[in-house]
Amino acid sequence: MVYLSPASGIFSASRSLFADANDFRFSHRVQQPKHFHSQLKAAAEPSDAANLLASSANSADQPSFHLEPEDPHPSTWNAAIRASLRGQDPHHALLLYRQMLTYGFVPDKHVFTSVVKACSSMDSAFVEGVAVHAQIIVSGFGCDAFVGSALIGMYSGCGCLRAARGVFDGIAEKDTATRTAMLTGYMENGDVEGAREVFDEMPARDVVAWNAMLSGYVQCGLASDALELFHRMMLLKVVVPNYVTLVAVLSACSQLGSLAQGKWVHAFIERAKIKGSVTLANALVHMYARCGRLDFAYNLFVNNELKNLESWNAMITGFAVHGCGTCSLSLFSQMIKLGLQPDRITFMGVLMGCSHAGMVDDGWRCLLIMRRMYKIEPRAEHYGCMIDILSRRGYLAEAHNLLERMPFAPDVSVLGALLHGCLIHGYHKMGLHIAEEIIELIPEDKGRYVTLSNLLMMLGNREAAFGVRRWIEDSEVTRSSGSSTIEIDGSVHEFIAGDRSHCRTAEIYWMINLIHDSLRPSEYFLPQSI
Repeated sequence: MVYLSPASGIFSASRSLFADANDFRFSHRVQQPKHFHSQLKAAAEPSDAANLLASSANSADQPSFHLEPEDPHPSTWNAAIRASLRGQDPHHALLLYRQMLTYGFVPDKHVFTSVVKACSSMDSAFVEGVAVHAQIIVSGFGCDAFVGSALIGMYSGCGCLRAARGVFDGIAEKDTATRTAMLTGYMENGDVEGAREVFDEMPARDVVAWNAMLSGYVQCGLASDALELFHRMMLLKVVVPNYVTLVAVLSACSQLGSLAQGKWVHAFIERAKIKGSVTLANALVHMYARCGRLDFAYNLFVNNELKNLESWNAMITGFAVHGCGTCSLSLFSQMIKLGLQPDRITFMGVLMGCSHAGMVDDGWRCLLIMRRMYKIEPRAEHYGCMIDILSRRGYLAEAHNLLERMPFAPDVSVLGALLHGCLIHGYHKMGLHIAEEIIELIPEDKGRYVTLSNLLMMLGNREAAFGVRRWIEDSEVTRSSGSSTIEIDGSVHEFIAGDRSHCRTAEIYWMINLIHDSLRPSEYFLPQSI
């Protein structure tokens, strides 16, 4: 058995992190059931002790493990650390690791991997992780692919891509799992190009690597790239898609509103008899709802025997975004009768339904029971939705009063909802103040200055309005362009205002002019200024 001296240089970089190890030995011993510790001591082999510790992690009455110097095998320590992780107690897992070092035992790569994962779950992940990384290097596992993958995940989760890349480059024999960890790290930090570079350089890709790339594209809002990559995956026929793949692809279809491709995925699921989960079923419901086929979505929802809260949320929100407020409320009522506990997403869906249907009283009731009955504090998006409900119906004073009573500063979406109501119902003075507040939050958006100029014109202040217009022309602020998509024969085409990059731009504008001319009566005169 190899022992390490606490006085050796190995501990010098992180001595303070082990200061409470001795206290841990005594404070946790009293919490441990005596019969459990007796069983642990009676284990004939290290594997028996490891199995005992691992099985206890699934127990409701999980003991706080304490291992003595006569429990030396790394597998026993690793099982105890992993059991603490399964019990969602990373602090206890780290204390076990410190206790192990204090006793002078050398962790193996499995112990180090579990400890790095424990660090990743803590608020002080970077500080704790760096100390563990130093011990890993001293112990000779710095170039190990298995340990390296965990370190890459830990550093990426802290936003330290440079450190993660340093670990990645230091691994001589990189396997697919290591490359996938680096790819995922790039995606989690929004570096799509870095992730794609790692993906393209992979000598071999398993389904996990493809899924990481697909999911990353979807999470970064690059749905078209996700579908393009999926088509390539299917053409190469090197891996078989699983339910994780299809959930990502369905999410991409939902973002684009691509009904044809979503239906193809649905048919593939049935044809391949893929054993999905409730997550896959929910993804199908969400896709059909986002693409406007509420009939398909509702049929899938009704026939889903594995419905969970996410299933109800998907259908409630689907009804809401298409203006079926009554259906959203009806489904919410059924959900409550079945004893399901709604969450913030549920109430957001119900409020959206009330907004699109103009249900002011139901919106107020929803906001009320959210706080009083279910003890859920509304967030900015919930207040914003209620303000939108009031603004749409012309209750601008009530909407402004609610905005003033919010427990936090309003964001652009909340102010935008109130501004929209002011423009519709002619509350120009209030709208002017709201527009000024929005400009303070996002001074770089040209569109907001145009709205401010229009409001000044409506209030009769032409000089100020023209002044704002001149300032817009002379400044470098940009106007965010809106976009729209249309699906034709399974292909999704995106259009941006003023963009002429589409391959059939000439035909498109020719048709627009033709339609414009055919709709305009011969005696109709369009002023040149317009």
